[in-house]
Amino acid sequence: MAYATVADVEGRYGRSLTAPETGQVTLWIGDLEAEILERIPNITDLIVLGRPTVATLSRVISTAIIRHLDNPRGLKSRTVAIDDYSTTEMPWVQGTPGGGPELSDEEWSKLLPGSTGDAFSIRPWGSP
Repeated sequence: MAYATVADVEGRYGRSLTAPETGQVTLWIGDLEAEILERIPNITDLIVLGRPTVATLSRVISTAIIRHLDNPRGLKSRTVAIDDYSTTEMPWVQGTPGGGPELSDEEWSKLLPGSTGDAFSIRPWGSP
């Protein structure tokens, strides 16, 4: 099942995609959905429960793709000087420059259901 579409990406990006971009975005949507399914095999069951919603999935996938469209090489910063030419490029630590879009840790946390357990919390004595 497709959770995001090219139209979702275009709507969030604020412009229409070119024909080559549309083909690439279609592939990236499939790649991200496959990655989500690998990491969260029961995602369909979770969607039925509303954690996450299809709208959240669409937003997360679209945002990752837009981030990659805006910064395809995955650079954290880039410095260019004109006189006596100088250039500096710093890639993000996470991800591979030039690869496809990737979900951030924050985006993964939006897709994974929250834990209701108290495994690492400390309660004062006498509290319910």
